Parts: sequence; C-alpha cells; structure tokens
Amino acid sequence: MEEVSLETVGRASLCKASPSCVVAVVPVGSELCMKSPESITIIETGSKGCGIVATKHIRKGETIFRFSGELVPRRKLKNPNTALQLDEDLFLESYGTIDENLNHSCNPNCHVDFRQLTLVALKDIQRGEELTFDYNTSEYDLMDQGCFFTCLCGSQDCIGDVRGFKYLPADHKKKTEPFLLPFLKRKWRKVL
Repeated sequence: MEEVSLETVGRASLCKASPSCVVAVVPVGSELCMKSPESITIIETGSKGCGIVATKHIRKGETIFRFSGELVPRRKLKNPNTALQLDEDLFLESYGTIDENLNHSCNPNCHVDFRQLTLVALKDIQRGEELTFDYNTSEYDLMDQGCFFTCLCGSQDCIGDVRGFKYLPADHKKKTEPFLLPFLKRKWRKVL
C-alpha cells in the first residue's frame, strides 16, 4: 500500500463505511470510517481531560481502532487540536469520535500504524489502563499550529513540553523512529 502523501491523495479510492476497510489513502475532503470497539471507553482523567481506557485486556500488537475523520489540507483545519498530521500539509480532522480523546504519553502503550490509520498496542494493556501514544510521532511542529502543551504523563522519560518532532532532542527522535509518520521519517533521514 502507498504511504499517505499529497502526491497519492488525489488518485486513491474512497474508504466506504465498513469495519473491515483497510484503505488508508483517500481523496482530500473524503471521510474515513471508524469502528467503535467494545474494548475501550472514554473517561474523565482529571488534569488531562477525557481519555480512553481499556475495558478488557488488550494484547501487544492488537489493533484497537481505526482513526476517523476528514482529510484536509492545513489551511482548511477547523481545530488543529483534534487533527492527526499525515503529511506536511495533510491532516485527518476528527469527527469528535473516540479517537479525539487519545492522550499523549512520553512512554506510550500504543502507536499509530500510519499505513492503516489504526491504533495498535505496543505492549499488553490491562483493563482500566489508559491508552496513550506519543504525539511527537505524528506531529512535526505543534508550536506552529498553536497546539503545544506541557506533558502530564508522569513518565520517567517525560520530555516536559510537547512541541512536536522538530523540537525533540536527537536521542528521543532516534528512539521514536520505528513509530514515526513516514513524512517525519523523511525529514529525520535528511538530517542524518
């Protein structure tokens, strides 16, 4: 499957509303489907607002859900706080579904499979545990979007302020490389 980019977006096929759909490359302005899984629910997490927690044990490598929303260029973003960057000028803007409540952690238990636009467990996740992913693996420059924030993950590896991949120290960039958005991998490799 081709990676998502502005070059491929205009000529790909539309994902129809089906839980088994695996097409991740769709035209700008098109909708992506989302299956509402029984294995998770949204809760109030206190200082972090809403979050997603497991309602049952989730195994390492298990696909948890598919991201949903509308593919839009940066200039058409309505709310950058709820969008997932897919390329330099391409974002998946959430419809306000469950994926919008996925919080950041510097030591996450999930990652985004950018080829399938799914959330995948990095390790076994216990019932009641919050699902998180590292926003820096998908966002290049949160400062530019006005979406940077102070991290509240509490991890020993916490980086403090979440500002996007562009601002990470080299060792942290290297650590996250296997989980990076293809666009960020290209940028990182140019630097090496």
